[in-house]
Parts: sequence; structure tokens; C-alpha cells
Amino acid sequence: MNAVLPGMRGLGRGTLLFVNGGSAVRPHPERAGTSIAFAAESAYAAMVHDALARENIYAAQLIVPGAIRPDAEHSSPAALAERLYALHTERNGFRHYAEPMPE
Repeated sequence: MNAVLPGMRGLGRGTLLFVNGGSAVRPHPERAGTSIAFAAESAYAAMVHDALARENIYAAQLIVPGAIRPDAEHSSPAALAERLYALHTERNGFRHYAEPMPE
């Protein structure tokens, strides 16, 4: 943020994309470290989304529940790259999911 935000402000536009695992939105006792860190980043990113919207700087979060695998339909590196590019170009809402969260 410190490195890119001044340039975005100078241009009058920009996109910040935050990618987190499922524990950002659903804490898990076996993943306490990421549950805490991802939830904090998620809250920070939501505040950034709200605070920078009036400056035409878009912030979005993509939740990737589970593993990133080359053979995954929605969570392969290629699929995620396409999804992130779509978030950048469509600029619609804050939180998005690569695929549904498992129960």
C-alpha cells in the first residue's frame, strides 16, 4: 500500500486486490494463525475499499477456499488470474469467492 498508493492517487485511479484463504471469513481452530491474520487483513481491506472508493481506487478481496491446484476448475493459477483480472476490470463489490466455501 505504501509503495503503490501515492502513484494511484497521482493517476486518479487504481486497483488493490487482496487474496486470502477461507479462514479469512470462517475461522478454523486448526488454522488459528491464518484465521487471525487473514481476518485482520480482511477487515483492513474492507476499510481500504470504503475509504478509497471516492478517489476512484478500487479494493477487492478474493477468497480462495482450499488448495490452489493446476487441475482445479475455479482455483487453478490460470482461473485465479482470470478472476483477478475480471475483478480489476469490473470493479463490482468488495468480497468475492473463487468457489463456494465448503461446509
